[in-house]
Amino acid sequence: MTEEELKVKFNYIQGIFNRCINHAYQIITDSIVAKSEYLNREQADELEQQEYIRTTDELAQLYIRYSVLDDIQNFYSIPDFFWESGFYEALMPDEKRKYLLFSPLSFNYSRYEQDNSVYDEELPYFSVVVRVVVLERYSAYLRKKKEDRAQTETQPKQEQEEQKPITNTEFPIKAVPPIAETENPFGSILNDKQIELIADCINEVKMFNASVTVDDLKAILSCKPNAILRSNNNRYVAFLFSELSSRSLITANWQSVIANNKLFLSKDKSRDKYLNQGDLATATNYVKGISHEKGFATIYNYIKQLKRL
Repeated sequence: MTEEELKVKFNYIQGIFNRCINHAYQIITDSIVAKSEYLNREQADELEQQEYIRTTDELAQLYIRYSVLDDIQNFYSIPDFFWESGFYEALMPDEKRKYLLFSPLSFNYSRYEQDNSVYDEELPYFSVVVRVVVLERYSAYLRKKKEDRAQTETQPKQEQEEQKPITNTEFPIKAVPPIAETENPFGSILNDKQIELIADCINEVKMFNASVTVDDLKAILSCKPNAILRSNNNRYVAFLFSELSSRSLITANWQSVIANNKLFLSKDKSRDKYLNQGDLATATNYVKGISHEKGFATIYNYIKQLKRL
């Protein structure tokens, strides 16, 4: 098997890993968010601390028991850890052979849901790898929440800004006052043609409750939006901005820029809640490695065209 053929094989298996990982990760992060909503600040902090300790303890036990997983802790955050990490190389020859002989089309997600270890014979350590990556990403999520809180507490209190008008499909778009403190808070290096392409992308996947023009998108990137848009799909928003960031077209701190400047409303139409950093971090972790799926594939194909403009 050539390296190119091997990479194709790995990509298919990585897709299976990602589906199982993303689902489990989404469940546990949604769970702690739901619990925290019914707790005061001190109780929520204590809950997250307990969760972090429990998670790191379980990870330690897994790494002690399965030395083959050691390298995953250095690659868990990237969407193709199966190819990039040393996990496959650490397998025994017969275990490697099983991965090469496995047919991705034979994977039945319903069977996996009933018993997470059902494929461990055909794909050695599969369920353990999924568990380790989920726990690593969860512990990183908890650390990030703590760091963000600490950063917020050390920043000087700013005057409460005027409430921005909300754009719903039932109401006309209203202008909002400029709020950005710098001319280029996203650190954007996008040119006009690239911005036009991104606007087309946003409208094609119906990312927001209203279409955006090039001028609208430029205003958003300047954190001086012409109107506040409601997200139709938080994960699309996260995927678009994370892809732009990964190509160094905008700042790596795009989550905090969106949250601090209250640029978008969450998709929950029952209340007017701005997308915060926790929402974006959760969505970003979910979308890792799923660029081949429907709407995400559309966004990814647009993003790939940017370098030609």
